Amino acid sequence: MSHIVNIAFQGGTHGNYLRFCIDKFSTLTANIQDTPFTENKTSHKALDYSGAVNRYHPTDEAPFFKHTDEPHILITVDKDDLIYIERWVTMRAGDHKVDITKESINLSNSFLANFQWAGKFKKYYNLDVTKEQIPKFLMRDFYKLSFIDKDKNGFIELDHKLRSNRPKNTFCFPVASFWDKDKFFDTLQQASEYLKLELDISDKSVHDSFINGLSFMDTKDRAKDVIQAIRNNQDIDITGLDVVEQAYISAWLEQNNEFIIVPVCDQFFQTTGEILAWLKHYPQHYKAMNPNLPKFNNIPNPFHLWNLKK
Repeated sequence: MSHIVNIAFQGGTHGNYLRFCIDKFSTLTANIQDTPFTENKTSHKALDYSGAVNRYHPTDEAPFFKHTDEPHILITVDKDDLIYIERWVTMRAGDHKVDITKESINLSNSFLANFQWAGKFKKYYNLDVTKEQIPKFLMRDFYKLSFIDKDKNGFIELDHKLRSNRPKNTFCFPVASFWDKDKFFDTLQQASEYLKLELDISDKSVHDSFINGLSFMDTKDRAKDVIQAIRNNQDIDITGLDVVEQAYISAWLEQNNEFIIVPVCDQFFQTTGEILAWLKHYPQHYKAMNPNLPKFNNIPNPFHLWNLKK
């Protein structure tokens, strides 16, 4: 059958929830009485969907998309989205429930089939994640590298390909719109008008349940607040940061302070005061070109590890 719209999305970017909302609110399909939320707070519950709203994961190679002659919604990811989405995507995408904030992380075969981590951990850390657990200090460093060079982050690399090759009749739906109720329904209405989905959004209460089911919403911008405290020379407690937030701050520190590398160890800084003191007294004899940075003073860094590994 033909579809009134196809939702193309990367795993973890709420494509199943968007399918539910369009199928529920469109006057072109029958109303859905139930909600899609599972015990894991995702929108993966099997419901009596119409079949008129299709959703799928595009491939990372041409032709990328299916049903290219039909209307599409592409859920897009920007670099500013990464600090939040990376904190919970391993738990929610595919309901794999992998909590990367633990002291050590064990990965299942099903997770590794969807997250291409095995080759990366073998290449950069000589760690076989199919047989060994990932210690916390490597987990932090792994995320730090992705934040230092966001262009090489998997979400961003694929997003660039998808935007560049999207079908002609495509509405781009920013993933950040899902995280704000007013913005979500404004964007949903824009998609309806653009693609003629004929949505009748009469009851917005379902989005409250969606928001309440998102992990870490109350601390979504905490890492950015910590960076502002560092900028302001303000001493605050940061013991509550998870490993992805620690990685984000580590990347920022290396990008904004010449010739320093954040220590690779389980224990992270406890306060911003510790960070400020560490920056002030970083030993001069340890300062050297940082191999993590792809550029130095806007010039390609010849010591950049990813370049050396090519």
